Amino acid sequence: MRIARDTHSRTVGLLQAALSVGAALSAACVQPSDAGGGGMGLDAGSEPDASLPKATGFFQVAEVGDRWLLITPDGEPFYSVGVNHVTANNNIDGETGICPYCEAVDSIYETREAWADATSKRLVSWGFNTIGAWSDYERFAPLMPYTRLLAIGAGQSDWFAPEFETHVQAQVEERVVPFKDDPNLIGWFLDNELKWGKDWRNSNTMLEEYLLLEEGSPGREMAEQYEGDHEGFLLALATRYFRVATETIRAADPNHLILGSRASSLSLPPQVPQAAGPYLDVFSVNFYATNPGLFEALDEAWGPLVPIEGWLREHHELSGLPLMATEFSFRSSESDPPNTYPPIYLTFETQEERAAAYDEYVRNCFDARYMVGQHWFEHVDQPVGGRFDGEDNNFGLVTVDDEPYQDFVEPVTVTNLSAPHLTP
Repeated sequence: MRIARDTHSRTVGLLQAALSVGAALSAACVQPSDAGGGGMGLDAGSEPDASLPKATGFFQVAEVGDRWLLITPDGEPFYSVGVNHVTANNNIDGETGICPYCEAVDSIYETREAWADATSKRLVSWGFNTIGAWSDYERFAPLMPYTRLLAIGAGQSDWFAPEFETHVQAQVEERVVPFKDDPNLIGWFLDNELKWGKDWRNSNTMLEEYLLLEEGSPGREMAEQYEGDHEGFLLALATRYFRVATETIRAADPNHLILGSRASSLSLPPQVPQAAGPYLDVFSVNFYATNPGLFEALDEAWGPLVPIEGWLREHHELSGLPLMATEFSFRSSESDPPNTYPPIYLTFETQEERAAAYDEYVRNCFDARYMVGQHWFEHVDQPVGGRFDGEDNNFGLVTVDDEPYQDFVEPVTVTNLSAPHLTP
């Protein structure tokens, strides 16, 4: 979808018509009555409505007055303004076989440590305060708050089998235990965009998937108890997943938050946030603005899905948890990447219009008092020839030559520095 250049107000108006995948942004926005007052409510630097919890030396999450916030290890309020995929080992161009950003980094910086130091300072200067998923965790861990992504359920065909518990324990011992005492680590993402039902991977429900398992397997036997009730089975499956994952992690690392499994807002059944509520600290959702009518079409084909109107309010109500939008992005044709795949995302003509879309999206996150952060996807543009799966988008804050999009990042900085209780 191409949006012609116009004024800032027209850009926002077009975004309002397209964001929330077909639902007008005016319906999706948190209205003043929902937000607990007009505007953002809690201004950066203002005092909360209630006393903050006592510092623990690690990140916490708490409802402070009438809004949710993260709390720093030192006991200060914190709203996570993050960036995903901050790494020098970036995407390889599918046509050339070259990693253009890797080459740029090696030509500009003496070491990868020098790159990480310069990049962290640049991100902080733009109002970002968190390193998101798929990043160079080791290099950024000493520099700023960050999150880590695990693979708890991915690749595991039977979550009811004892082997699933063995897999989770191995993941925790290898990838969690070494970092359990790191105060800069906000918390753990369990997975990314797991299959919870019909989606782009195939049209099977999870009940149908488990009925295809080997006869006599634990998952098959459980599925047979739910034949004809795919929603009941999904609730049992999601409960099993979240219980095993969180109990195993917390036994080894009681210090850090468990931030959910980064569910796709385009394919999420309501049983998942319902099951997650008793186990997680934060429910995470990858929530992109896409072309009008898409969500309605997917809801009809794959649903019922959790509605996205009200700025993910129903995700919050079903789970009872604060939310984090863990992926979102906008593209501009004023860039080298062709923005051809996937075609579902909004593309603006100029970087200024792209920044206006960012502003509209992020301020709605700020206004939703159950939101504790949003993470932009991603730090660097995808290659012109496409990455491993063909994606070829202007999602970056910087080009593959490590050059910032100044017309984008300058207004983005203004937006970011309006975050509630932002702690750089």
